[in-house]
Amino acid sequence: MGCYNKRMKQIAKIIPYIIYVIVFSIVCSLASALHTALSARSWGYPMRSFSSVSDLVFHFPKYIFYAVLQVIAAVVTVRRLSLRKLFYLSCIFSIIGALLVGLDRQLMGVLDGLFFPLFFGGQFLPYVAPVIVLALMERKKIAPELVEAANTNGTTNKIKTLYSRYWYVLDVLLIIVVFLYGTLNDPFGFISYFCGLYNRMIIRFMMTFVWVMWLIPAMLCFGVLLLRIILSWPKYIENKSKLLFLRLVVIVGLGVYFILPFIPVRPSGISMYIKGFETYIRAEADITGLRRWLDTLGPEDCVVYNITSAHDGSKSTSPKDLQEQEWPAVINELKPRYVRLSVDDEKNPKVRLNWGSGLLGSWGFVVGHETMPTPESDLSLHGEYRKEICKGAYIWHGLD
Repeated sequence: MGCYNKRMKQIAKIIPYIIYVIVFSIVCSLASALHTALSARSWGYPMRSFSSVSDLVFHFPKYIFYAVLQVIAAVVTVRRLSLRKLFYLSCIFSIIGALLVGLDRQLMGVLDGLFFPLFFGGQFLPYVAPVIVLALMERKKIAPELVEAANTNGTTNKIKTLYSRYWYVLDVLLIIVVFLYGTLNDPFGFISYFCGLYNRMIIRFMMTFVWVMWLIPAMLCFGVLLLRIILSWPKYIENKSKLLFLRLVVIVGLGVYFILPFIPVRPSGISMYIKGFETYIRAEADITGLRRWLDTLGPEDCVVYNITSAHDGSKSTSPKDLQEQEWPAVINELKPRYVRLSVDDEKNPKVRLNWGSGLLGSWGFVVGHETMPTPESDLSLHGEYRKEICKGAYIWHGLD
């Protein structure tokens, strides 16, 4: 009976943390959906297309993972942790983070890509900043006594005393650097989804470029962190159980975060991009208008001409090529790289819009008559992943 009561008390201590993780993850999901919808509205997209229950559920697991890491960091850093204070601070920094990400999305229109400090700051501020603030508040109550004691022994002792109190600051900075570098691998597919949401694969290319450039600095930071974990931590953490726990949390946590993109636990980058791209097409493409334009064409028109992009530099030998200024408005608004007309099995006109290039890959969507079936995905090399968005229309992504 005594063991049972002890176990129940241990479970009762864990329950508030579980509730906190769930509630805070819901708050982060709502904040993400809200600033995405507001950003979409500022770009002229319908807000309803960017704020749905499915999007909240889609992002929820990512926030659960980060919230759990935040709670672990808070428990081992702040001795007298108040979940209420942690929650309030986290909500405040969630709003600030959403504003930073929103500002980044506005800058995308100028830079045609992510402004990385704002993007990463907005993503991780709600999880990192509250723990740091609570830790500093706790240390502030103790620091004056340490400084006063150190002053009696001279300046050198003062510096040593303060360093011994804040020895972990360097480790926190190293962990943040390595963690941010791991985020460039897109462990939850969020970046791929974000690229599809605004139809800008160039963002993913830029992230890959930054990942290559920062590989050696990140490896050096990780090496220094490992040396400090092995050599320095035992000097300041006397409790062997706590030392072992912290070592496991940091090493295993970072290891799992780095290998997530390479294991089949999460959806593939292509499927995440397609999900975001589907939202973009539903919000931006006028499928009804495209079909009205297709109704003005005959099968012979679709066989003999293509629509080519003037700024692309590509040329066609077809006698009925249309340059960009001659595109119909429903196509001009989407700014595809090139467009191709053809007929389906029933000889009805259909139009295929393409974006991308050989370097970035290719993707787009196809619109035809409502009776046109969506072909099965061809998952072989150089094939296409396809997803129907309505009868007679589907989006696709190349598998090169």
